[in-house]
Amino acid sequence: MSAFWESELGEITGNAADAFVKSFKQIPDGTTALARIDSFTNAEYQGNKYLSIDWILTDGDFKGQKVNQKLKVWGDARDKDPMRTRHRALNMLKLIYQLFNIKPKSSEPPTDMELSSFNGKIAGLKIRETEPNDEGKQYNWVSEVHGAQGFKSETGVSTIVTHVNKAYVNVDSAFSRNTERAQAMKELDADIPF
Repeated sequence: MSAFWESELGEITGNAADAFVKSFKQIPDGTTALARIDSFTNAEYQGNKYLSIDWILTDGDFKGQKVNQKLKVWGDARDKDPMRTRHRALNMLKLIYQLFNIKPKSSEPPTDMELSSFNGKIAGLKIRETEPNDEGKQYNWVSEVHGAQGFKSETGVSTIVTHVNKAYVNVDSAFSRNTERAQAMKELDADIPF
């Protein structure tokens, strides 16, 4: 067979267990894993342009799962500090160019053709979880990119969050760890007439 029928993740069996999508699992905060760039393109969402990298994890507990990295190299007006966001994104982009020994073709923003030269490259990632959004959903994001040589994969720890009237309370808190204080707070709350 040709190289088309070969996969970096293992033998192509055609079995249902290998073909069907497994249930999606949130990757725990702080997880590190090797990953391969599946695609690197220019993207836009609600008028905000950014660079989008789709990574596929190639080892660890979440092998085969995809995680997306957004590089907001044009900034994002919705962020608290758009200039800082842009500065950090440009530094990440340059780090990725340097990591894979690729030189930008010009001083202009990279085209999809230029970015495609990164496809298939492997690096070590640190994956984080976002804070919950208004619906209580959390998403993964790539916080660090490292060279693959000697990179160690480790599974992080999930952040447990509950949703209460659009307010999010972290289950593990100082109050939950100090039961006497929590009981005192409940008694104080019981005395409030409203």
